[in-house]
Amino acid sequence: MSVSNYSALRIVVVGAGAAGLSCAWQLARAGHAVTLVDRGELGRGALWASGGMLAAGFEASVELDLHHDLARAFSDLLQASLDHWGDWIHALQGYSAGPLGYNQDGAVTPLNGEAELARADRVLAQAQALGITVEQIDGAALRSLEPGLASADGALVFPGDGQLDNRALAQALTSAAFAAGCRMEMRSGVKALRRRGGAVTGVELHDGRALEADRVVLATGAQGLAELPDPVTARPVKGQMLGFEVEPGQGPRHVVRGFSIYLCSKPGHRVIAGATVEPDVYDTETTEDAQQRLLALARRTLPGLGDMAPVEHWSGLRPASKDLMPLLGELEPGLIMAGGGYRNGVLLAPVIAAACLAAVTDRPLPDTAQPFTPHRAGLRARRDH
Repeated sequence: MSVSNYSALRIVVVGAGAAGLSCAWQLARAGHAVTLVDRGELGRGALWASGGMLAAGFEASVELDLHHDLARAFSDLLQASLDHWGDWIHALQGYSAGPLGYNQDGAVTPLNGEAELARADRVLAQAQALGITVEQIDGAALRSLEPGLASADGALVFPGDGQLDNRALAQALTSAAFAAGCRMEMRSGVKALRRRGGAVTGVELHDGRALEADRVVLATGAQGLAELPDPVTARPVKGQMLGFEVEPGQGPRHVVRGFSIYLCSKPGHRVIAGATVEPDVYDTETTEDAQQRLLALARRTLPGLGDMAPVEHWSGLRPASKDLMPLLGELEPGLIMAGGGYRNGVLLAPVIAAACLAAVTDRPLPDTAQPFTPHRAGLRARRDH
C-alpha cells in the first residue's frame, strides 16, 4: 500500500488478532499514528489458535450457503484476499524469525462412501456456479498425491488453496507493525468508547486511562465491546485442536480438508488436526470428549499417526457475525469495523486491512469489500450456524 495523501491521523486499533495486527501494520505503514490495544497478549487469541488456512476454494464450494444473499460476493472476497497473500508473505518474511510456512499447493478432500461421493457432486456444482476450479480424482490418484492418507474412493482437489503458519504470522505481523511505528498497549483492554460531538473520539481503558483518537478501529474478534449494537455483535464459535510431532515426511503433503476434520503440516515437523464447531461457548478450555473425537478422526485419516499421542491441545473462539460475513467499514462517525472473519480470519486479513485503510481516510471501500458494511440488511437476520 502506498502512503496516504491524507494528513496523519491518530488511530486506535482495538484487538491484536489477524485483523487488528494487519490493520495496525498497514495503517502505520501509511504514515498514521497507530496505537494497538488488546486485553491479552499480541496475537494470542484466535490467530494463535487457528489453522492458518488459506482455503478460498474449499470455503466457498463446501461451507458457503449458495442461497445466502452475499454468497457470490463472499466467494469473490475470499479469492481477492487469497490473491494478496503472495505479496504479503514477501513483505512479512523479513520480519519473521523463521519460515512462515506459506504455500498454495492445494487442498484435498478425501471421499468415502456413497454419501460423500454424492456430496462431492453438490460441491462440484456449487464450485462451477461460483467460477471456482475444483477437480475430482479417483482413489489411485489420491494415493499418488497423498500416499500417507487412508485409502478412499476418491477425493476433491482445490488447486488454489493453501496455508501458512499462523503462529509465525502473529510474530511477523507484530514485528512489522512495530517497525512501521505502531505503539502497543497490551493487557489494557478497552472499557468504553469515548464520544464527543456525535463522533467516536477515543477509548477508555480498564485501567482508567483515556486514549484520544481521530478514528477507532474495532477488530475485537469474539471479545467485542458491551456497548456495540446487537446487529454487529459477534458470536463466539469455539474450536478445539490437536498438535503432533512427527518424523520428517510423515505429515500430509497438502492441506487435507475432510468434511469433518482437517490436517496439515507445519514447520518444525508439526501436524495439526482440527477443529470442533461449538457455537456460543465462551471458554477456551479443552474437553476430553472433543479431544478424543478429533484424535480418532485424525488417526483414521492419517494412519501413520498410529497410537501417537498429541503433544499439544488448545482451543480458540472464532468471531461470527449474525449472517456469518465480515464487518467492514464505518459503523458511526469515527468508528470503523474490521473483523467478523469467522473461519477465515487469516485468509481475509489483507482485504480487511485494505478496507480499513480506505474507511479511515474517508475513501470508498474496495469493490469487493463494499457488500460487507456493518449497515447491511442481513445483520438483522436470525443467527444461523
